[in-house]
Amino acid sequence: MMKIYEAILDILVKMGTATIPVIYKEMSEQQSSYLRTEEQIVEQAYIRSLISRNKEIFSLKDGIVSIRPEREPIMLTVVMYGYPGPERRIKVDFKTNSFTYFEWHLDSLCQGSLIAPQPGSVEHFKKQLYSFNCWEWQGDYQAEGIIVDGTTWSVKLETKGNKFESGGIDSFPKEWKDFCRAITTLIGKEFPCGPHA
Repeated sequence: MMKIYEAILDILVKMGTATIPVIYKEMSEQQSSYLRTEEQIVEQAYIRSLISRNKEIFSLKDGIVSIRPEREPIMLTVVMYGYPGPERRIKVDFKTNSFTYFEWHLDSLCQGSLIAPQPGSVEHFKKQLYSFNCWEWQGDYQAEGIIVDGTTWSVKLETKGNKFESGGIDSFPKEWKDFCRAITTLIGKEFPCGPHA
């Protein structure tokens, strides 16, 4: 069952903005299980409370609920490489609902499939992105000690209200493995987390 928080995000991603009664109505029409917890039926007051508690993502002004501009993704660019390769780059454009994936190998004899992968959904990936809190990642992650042939990565996230950049060498945010799994699902091809993630 989808969590109520995820259902609200889903509705706002599709509609842009909505009132609490409209969100409640959409949830009622989509699936009644959205509106039930284990012990009680969820009312509009609970939805309002949930939105008010999540001010870092939701904005409630004059009865209109929206995703805060600094949390509304427009473009995401991820780069990851290490010696001897490969270098992987993905660019997700949330405005056009599309992505590009590029993989470059130093070894010309590298084994690899040339068959186009079966991609996932950009909309689904966008909903997952909120749970990774990329906008709260540190700017620089570094493993302790001397690093030889480490995995280098960078993430640039542009939202309607801000730009966030993060990167590192052999050190990653706690959400990194789930983030890489979501990218794997999106591109339809393994996107490894790195050796120490």
